[in-house]
Amino acid sequence: MPFDVKDILRQLDAGFSHEGGAPPWWQESWEDPEGFANALAEAHAGRGVPPPKSRPGQQYDFFHDLVVRHVALERPAFRTHARIQGWQNLGYRALHDQASRRASEWAEQGVEPGMKVCLVYGVGQELLVSLMATLQLGGCFTLLPPLGPRAMAARLEALAPDFIAAEPHQLPILRGHEKLLLQSRGGGSPGFSSHTYKPGDVVGLIFSPLVDPPHTPVPLTAGDAWKGALGDGLLTFGLAPGEVLAAPDFPVLQHLPALLFATLLRGATYLHLDMADLEQNPAPLLEQPLRSLGVTPRLRDLLLKHRTGAMRNVLHWFRNPEEPYDAQAWRAWVKQCGLQAVPSSNVLIDAAAGGAVLVSSRGVNDPQADVHTDVFPVPGRAWTLKDPNQSGQGAPTDVGVFTLLPDKGRPPGHVLLARIRSRYHYGGTRGFRHDGRAYPVKEVTAALEGVSFLVGTSVVPVSTGGLASHARFVLLAFTGHEPAPPEGEQEIRRRIEMLLGGDFLPDRIAFFPLFPHRKKGAVDDAWCASQFFTGALHRKSTDPMFQALTALRGRLLESAGNPGEDGPSSTS
Repeated sequence: MPFDVKDILRQLDAGFSHEGGAPPWWQESWEDPEGFANALAEAHAGRGVPPPKSRPGQQYDFFHDLVVRHVALERPAFRTHARIQGWQNLGYRALHDQASRRASEWAEQGVEPGMKVCLVYGVGQELLVSLMATLQLGGCFTLLPPLGPRAMAARLEALAPDFIAAEPHQLPILRGHEKLLLQSRGGGSPGFSSHTYKPGDVVGLIFSPLVDPPHTPVPLTAGDAWKGALGDGLLTFGLAPGEVLAAPDFPVLQHLPALLFATLLRGATYLHLDMADLEQNPAPLLEQPLRSLGVTPRLRDLLLKHRTGAMRNVLHWFRNPEEPYDAQAWRAWVKQCGLQAVPSSNVLIDAAAGGAVLVSSRGVNDPQADVHTDVFPVPGRAWTLKDPNQSGQGAPTDVGVFTLLPDKGRPPGHVLLARIRSRYHYGGTRGFRHDGRAYPVKEVTAALEGVSFLVGTSVVPVSTGGLASHARFVLLAFTGHEPAPPEGEQEIRRRIEMLLGGDFLPDRIAFFPLFPHRKKGAVDDAWCASQFFTGALHRKSTDPMFQALTALRGRLLESAGNPGEDGPSSTS
């Protein structure tokens, strides 16, 4: 099918009403993904820079297309701000030089095409340089921001990397894998050509928080990564060379490297701002011209709190439709920041799929509809709606699980998409999730084993209602026949943060001076949830007779020295 990309870009910039559904070209792109990708690739090849080496469906040279093409124009590829150092830039030329030198060093240490290289960095220049070095060598990268030692061990065991790149002070969380650590002394000599991937080659293994369990590495093919970056850079965010994209507070494992690839492929600048710094002073967010700004509820509330004035530097802002739908708070923020006439959109990104998978129009059609639930499957990707009951058949109604095609080898979908006439709406998730992300229940409860005052834990998801199926995860902490110590909650939070990381913390902790029911020695989660939702745990924990029985049971268990297994007739 012929696609007029210039006309498509004009439509996206002007915006279109969702009432009539997706424009004809958008719907046609679902039927002809390859033709659409070829049309975008032809339009992407700009003047004044070398043409991309990649060819959709044939070959992909990421290092050339993301870095080498833009070296001569002296643009910043990455920009960040720190409270002490102020603004810091990494230009495309410097990125090329540093990544090439690092690739040369790593090649001498044995890194070859197809090898798995785990990058243990926070978002910053070191991550970007190491990522580009891996791509230049044809490696298979994995982004793994530093977590607690237990979380790191689980992910490294699942990944089984060939090499690890990290800063020296991260050694304590890499225990048992020190021999895999790559050395970077800055003494390499750049100059060799970059690797070309085939469409089906696995360019990355992603620990996506949208996958359950989230410590499962998901393969990202070169075709998905490159075409996702092309569509997002050109259409989703409308980036032009030299423009700036920022998404502070967006979860790293869900959104990177997709946002980086989309930015660099267009020769634009990725702006990283740490939320801890913004909480002290949000002014840096107002100092840069932003072509596209990702806003989370936490950033929105921060700017409302600081009474930030008009954000004249923002040309487009977007939010994740899986986050809580608080239209009143969003509209208060839009009004305070003077963004009523600025295009906004919903964008759901899955780095394991290559980028955005659900998006909405970028235009301004109705100032009262700047916050909405409308989404469309991203242009240029085949998809279908599957039965929410996981039968494998197509959805029998107008509500189904959004599923990218081909779905073989992909993790099962989790987003419920509702079709109302020609419009599509984000309808929540299949099962309970934390803003669309899977909560690592088993990792959290396992990390709490051995806490002296606990005899068992279980995690229960609780729906708060509303459009986004927002859920809170409550940790049920059973303390046996003794009450929880005053510092009990603090100790539990400290242990989770120390062993796993802050992102693993539950929304609430509820203590019960009871013994949980067990099956085969493990806490019976179904029993715990049933007892919690019916109020039985609360009644038992306040009933004098039941507490006396619990105390008796505690004494018996202490003498036996083993909690054992409850039979089906257990009442506690």
